[in-house]
Formats: sequence, C-alpha cells, structure tokens
Amino acid sequence: MKSIHRPRIGFIGAGMIAQDHMHHMAGSGRCTVDAIADVNQKAADAAAAKHKIPKTFTDYRAMLEDPEIDAVAICTPPFLHRRMFMDALSAGKNVLIEKPLAITRADVSAMVKAAAAHPKLVICEASCRHSRLQPKFRFIKRLIDSGALGDIYFIHHNSVARHARPGIEYHPAAKWFLNKKLAGAGPILDWGVYDISFHLGILGDRYSLQSTRALTKNGLDHTPHHAPVFDVEEHACAFMEFDRGLTWYWERASNAHNEAPHQTRIYGTRGGLRFSYCTWESNEVEFFDVARNGKGKPRRKVYQVSMAGHENDNKALDKHFLDCLIKGTRPAMPVTRAAKHLDILFSMIEAAGESAAAQRRG
Repeated sequence: MKSIHRPRIGFIGAGMIAQDHMHHMAGSGRCTVDAIADVNQKAADAAAAKHKIPKTFTDYRAMLEDPEIDAVAICTPPFLHRRMFMDALSAGKNVLIEKPLAITRADVSAMVKAAAAHPKLVICEASCRHSRLQPKFRFIKRLIDSGALGDIYFIHHNSVARHARPGIEYHPAAKWFLNKKLAGAGPILDWGVYDISFHLGILGDRYSLQSTRALTKNGLDHTPHHAPVFDVEEHACAFMEFDRGLTWYWERASNAHNEAPHQTRIYGTRGGLRFSYCTWESNEVEFFDVARNGKGKPRRKVYQVSMAGHENDNKALDKHFLDCLIKGTRPAMPVTRAAKHLDILFSMIEAAGESAAAQRRG
C-alpha cells in the first residue's frame, strides 16, 4: 500500500457511529472527510452540515465512483456489509468497516476472499476498538508474555446487565439491533467480537477452538420495544475448549434477571489476573500468585494501568486507521483475524440452537 499524505475519506452511513468517526477524523487535521452516502437524504444532509462535509449521496455506489476518495468507512447495519465491502474494494478504496464484519459464514468467507484479491488496500475491521488499541491490552499482554502466569488454562469472563439492550434502552432508534436477519445476534455479536479480540489477543492469537456448548435466552420481560421483530438473544453463555489446554467460560447479557460486573479472570499455573478491560472502568489489574516460586504465602498485587494519552476508544480506532493509510501501519484487525473470531461466535450461536432443539425433542 502506497502511503497517502492526506487521505480523503467517504462515509457509507450517517448514523450515530458514523458521526462519531466523522468527528474524530475531521478534527484530526490529518485527512479530509469529503462525502457521506446515506439512503436517507435528510440524515446525510444533517451530518454533512454538522461536520462541514461538502458532498452527499443517496447511493453509495455513486460516491465510490469519485476518484478523489481514497478510503471509505462502512458504518451501516451488518446485514449490509458484504455488498458494500465488495463494491468498495472493486472501486479500489481502502476500507474501515464497522463490526461485526458480517453475520453469516458465507458472507464472511466471500469477504475474506475479496480482501485477499486486493492486497495493496488497507482494510481494518472495528472490533479492535475496545480491545487492541488501548493501554490495558498492552499492559496485560506484556504481563502474560513475561511468563508470570505460567501456562494459561482457564478464562472466565462475564458481564450481566439489566435493561441495557441496543434498540430499546440504548440507541432506541436502531431497531435493527433486535432482528437476527439484520444484526445476526444480540450480545454474542454486539460485544462478543470485542471480548474475543481482547482475550485471544493478549494470549498471542495462538489458540484454536475445539468444542463449544452454549445457551441463549430472550423474551425475559415485556418492556415495550416498538420493533416489528425482536428475536435476538438477551442472555448468552458458552463453555469453550481450545487447543493447548485452554478452556473459556463466557457470559454476556444485555438483559437478565441478575447482575454481574464486567470482569475477566485468567488462571495460569503460576499466577492469575482479575480485571475489567473496558477503558471507562477501573484501571486496576489484580495479580495473584504464591511467593517463593509457589512455596511461600499467597500474594495479591494491584497494578494501576496508566491511561495517559488515551482519550477514548473511538478516537484511537480512527487514529489507527489513519496511521495505516499515512504511515503504513499494519491493521490491528485484518479481515482474516475478524473472520476467525466470528467463526468462534457463530459456533456459539449454532451450539445454542442445537441445545435448544435437543431440549424441545426431549
């Protein structure tokens, strides 16, 4: 990829996340945000006026024909990603694509193949946003790489909330979040992409899934949602076995009749960790081991991770994408890696479906 001194960016989608990207990119002084494409002309015009963007389109394909645009940010609901991604690559545009990459195995496979056919283009998927571009990730990875935990054999991750559903309590205008055909899933794809990106990343991306057991549940209350379809899960759990002796229990709920903090516990043969990886939560990372190389008393040490220089995760993502375009930095989440993560998440969805079917038969 040839470095671009001051890239010109176009946006596909003018919704909430797109405007956050526009704000950071336009304010960076490193690029020019040239155009917005959205099927809703009023939404495109409003975003263009707010962020001082000169061109608007109702057909993103017309925007892709603009030879001055170097890169596009695809910020639409995930069921639209495949076609827009393929069209952007065919037009020779570098791509930042919102998570999840896609919502079916077939779409993911086609997108990976298309990306491989355009090796000179920068392509970055957004699930590195809350995971690989922040200080906690770097700190914890260094600690694990030091050998202080020994061999990692178990990860326990949970985050259970009540009334925190996208499309209802959070961003209620985005009803597509509630429809499997449009969103793919609920917490499994909404937050699972970040969880897997963080946890497999701090372990060096060297584990492969071997087996999965899972459950999902929805219909847990009768809160009015004013959506024509609400069939995504609200609560999901999975027990996964990887190679190299790693087991992982994962649990997420956007709405359940209980509460559990967003927390990860990692168990190794020499030591363990407890932390909340999101940057807006505690900066503490707790380390547990036994003194004198396992022959002394149990110890607990608390590290404070410095967040200096990290303003917020979305800004970090946009800075990273511009670094890829301008400096030739390698994308933190190439489509091949995003595809591997989605394979794990699709396995959760499939395992939960098989379990539910077996219960109905039994």
